[in-house]
Amino acid sequence: MFGYIKPLAGELKVREFELYKSFYCGLCRAMGKSISRFSRITLNYDMVFLSLLRVALTGESIESAAFRCKLKPARKRCHIKPGESLLYSSCVAANLSYFKYMDEISDAKNKFKKILLKIFFPAFLLFSHMKKKALKHYPGLECQIAVPLASLSELEKQNCQSIDQTASCFADLMESVVSFGLLEPRASGIARTLGRSLGKWLYMVDAADDFDKDLKEGNYNPFVMHYGGKERLLADMGTVEFSLNSSLGEMSEAFSLLGREMNPCVGSIVSNIINLGLREKQEQVLNKLKPEETP
Repeated sequence: MFGYIKPLAGELKVREFELYKSFYCGLCRAMGKSISRFSRITLNYDMVFLSLLRVALTGESIESAAFRCKLKPARKRCHIKPGESLLYSSCVAANLSYFKYMDEISDAKNKFKKILLKIFFPAFLLFSHMKKKALKHYPGLECQIAVPLASLSELEKQNCQSIDQTASCFADLMESVVSFGLLEPRASGIARTLGRSLGKWLYMVDAADDFDKDLKEGNYNPFVMHYGGKERLLADMGTVEFSLNSSLGEMSEAFSLLGREMNPCVGSIVSNIINLGLREKQEQVLNKLKPEETP
């Protein structure tokens, strides 16, 4: 939903990059088959990461096959064949897309626009259909997502000034999403720790990325509420970076506990994303906040 979770492609081996693309195509096909064709437009790299991570956590075997993409039919491509991890990620994407759309309705300041979005706009029916399809596969997943989002929405309505408190709600969400359905205690514990740290990191990076826009438009942003202005944020940038780096360190440490029993190629891609890709994205976001140096 955020688009921040990508690998540092230049550091991937050729076979690893090809596998990553195969997961992307496999997830696209899985979404079309298990949810709806419309759901494919919500495909993002964050859900590809979730698919890879779930494979690493569960030890699920994967198999690839060649196909021709209708959008790019010139040459054959590879995709990961449908499996539990791809199905699960498809359902997570469907639920998150639905709640994101409902959040846009809630945030609409014009009441007439709210009515149009909810009743007459066909996207409402499409997103609702996606959620219902996902509910058939994982009945308890919707609640795991809806509850922390409702808590977060309530804090935002109250203009909560605590970054930790609001980030904790999204951390709850990601902890549930990453660990949902994992019965093996060790894998579940690693998933919870990793998911929680990822959720906190995502919420803070997204808030930092939207700081200038939200400050200008008067939208809720935990950094705006806490610091009031950009000068105070920049003065305390060391604290922000420390918190973000701590979350990345916790993710890396948790993932390392999986050891060598996972698919080594999948493990290398996930490790690349956590240790390199996320750090690069964090640096890009924070550098955008800093004033440009004059020559």
